Amino acid sequence: MFSNFKVRFISAIAPDLPPLPGTGERNSGGHHSQHQRLRFGGSGGQPMPDKFPYARPPFLQLLTPDELRASADHNVRPIIVPRDINLLPWGTGYAECVNSGKSEWNEDQGAFCRQVLSDPEHKHPDLPYTYFGIFDGHAGYGAALAASHQFHHILHEKLVDCLELLLPRDAEATSGGGDGSKLNPTFPHPIYFQRRVSKDELIIGALESAFFNMDSLIAQDSDRYRDAGGCTACVSLFIDGKMYVANAGDSRAVLCQRRATPERPQTNTDSGIEPDPLEASCYPVPFSADHTPETERERLLNVARLKPHLMGQHYVAMEYAKRPHIKDMGQRILCRQGTMRGWTYKTLTREDLRMPVVNGEGKRSRLLGTLGVTRGFGDHELLAINTGIQIKPFLTPHPDVRQRDLTQVVCIPDEDNRDGDYGVLVMATDGLWDVSENEAVSRTVFQTLSKYPTEKHRYTMVAQELVARARGKINDSGHWRLADSKAAATVDDISVIVIPVSQYYKEHVEWTQNYKRDLEHRRRQAQANMAQEAVNVLNGVIAEEAHVVEEEEEGEVVVHEARSSQKQQEKQQQLAEEAETLVVELTPSLEQVQLKDTDSAVADFGKEEDNNKETEKEKDATTTRQQQQQKGRKGKGKH
Repeated sequence: MFSNFKVRFISAIAPDLPPLPGTGERNSGGHHSQHQRLRFGGSGGQPMPDKFPYARPPFLQLLTPDELRASADHNVRPIIVPRDINLLPWGTGYAECVNSGKSEWNEDQGAFCRQVLSDPEHKHPDLPYTYFGIFDGHAGYGAALAASHQFHHILHEKLVDCLELLLPRDAEATSGGGDGSKLNPTFPHPIYFQRRVSKDELIIGALESAFFNMDSLIAQDSDRYRDAGGCTACVSLFIDGKMYVANAGDSRAVLCQRRATPERPQTNTDSGIEPDPLEASCYPVPFSADHTPETERERLLNVARLKPHLMGQHYVAMEYAKRPHIKDMGQRILCRQGTMRGWTYKTLTREDLRMPVVNGEGKRSRLLGTLGVTRGFGDHELLAINTGIQIKPFLTPHPDVRQRDLTQVVCIPDEDNRDGDYGVLVMATDGLWDVSENEAVSRTVFQTLSKYPTEKHRYTMVAQELVARARGKINDSGHWRLADSKAAATVDDISVIVIPVSQYYKEHVEWTQNYKRDLEHRRRQAQANMAQEAVNVLNGVIAEEAHVVEEEEEGEVVVHEARSSQKQQEKQQQLAEEAETLVVELTPSLEQVQLKDTDSAVADFGKEEDNNKETEKEKDATTTRQQQQQKGRKGKGKH
């Protein structure tokens, strides 16, 4: 109650004070019934900062404060388109205009991103993808601005998580691609799991988990940054030849298509006017569902029935055929609750006089009397008007995801109907859909394209025309009216993205052809590598065989030498044996010869000794005579 009192007090003392970007508090969006929220923190009760400074989508190139303020002129409501249409892929068109005074700034945001999923091991070619997003903020621009800056990063992380399973395999390239045949949709390694998982389920799961993570990130930032409010989210993802659209909230995506050879419509006999063949051949295909309290009444009542404490003592989880009054107490009344599809009677009690969880119908339906959408990001701090009951438990970021396999589209080139066969995807905030039916949008798309058959900016002209028709024109009283019916035009922000799906598929076909060439190159390279390896192996085998032969030859030489040595030994042994035999045989004769030689040697030795004796005798006789002669001489001398 104190919070509500504070809001009313501030509104009373400064009812006409518009906040500037990044300062003060923002006015509420159209979904909050003028409910305002303040978030203070830090010392002295100073307002907490915004996480991102206010700006328009970067591809609009509104860079100066003057350009920013000019785009938010509520009196003129200028239609803003990109200065450089080449910034968006495939000539995609974009246009926007600000509201007529509901909030100071345009609380819508648009975003796009082109990324590539790369194999870190370089075993598979890169897989490109393109993402578009459109976010409608309420109770401020913070949540929409945060989603436009951060959601594509979260989505990329989710796709990287299943990168190995998303990259194309060889079997897929041979079974389909640019020729229109179907790619293998089965998970490449189903034997690792109890269930078969397709790529479609992986990509849908990545989108769903990215929505939940974005919502959690906004909740985590609430302690450091100013309350971001909430926003709806509608995103499209083009990957692997398919289109995925995920939506949470009341923004909408419609695929506008046209029959190639329409049947000639019948003439209206009453008016005599023949319908336009182009108008009769156009038809829309919804690719999202609006999430409002009315469309999700069953889910919201079921949540309230299962968790009655969320309603406090202020609400009742019932739906009544007629609004009950105190005068009807005790009477029977038609009602239903939760997931009931039919109606039943009950006796009206005092509890039935509480406010229903969902009240109102159509665009005026409200959750807890406050919020007009039931899915999206943020709103973590939002409280219901007059009761202070927290609304977030009834909200969910879970998106509704739909897909289309563009490889299954049959398009005959001679008919020149690529935009009609593949379709033109229109993504827009509820500012467009509040005053425009799907069929009217489809007609406007192809009528405008027929006026600009070859111009590069033709899809930008489509977006501009859609915004202009929804905005209408201002009359002398200062009210915006639709040009064709004079009915009230939208007073909300309008943002429109027009995506030529055929241009993406053309790009996908080129990628598929490049992928096949790359695959063929890889195969040839692999075959060359295998051939080189085979040659290397063969050379190795030959070298090994040569080495073995050489070793064998060396072995044979060694063996031969061993054998020769053995033979020589055998011969020597044989010679030795023969010599021994010869010695044995010659031994007697040798002994006789030796005896004879010994006898003759003894005889000769005897003779020699006799001769020596005679010689010695002669020497002794000679010596004696010489001594006698010397003695005789000595005697003569004395005399």
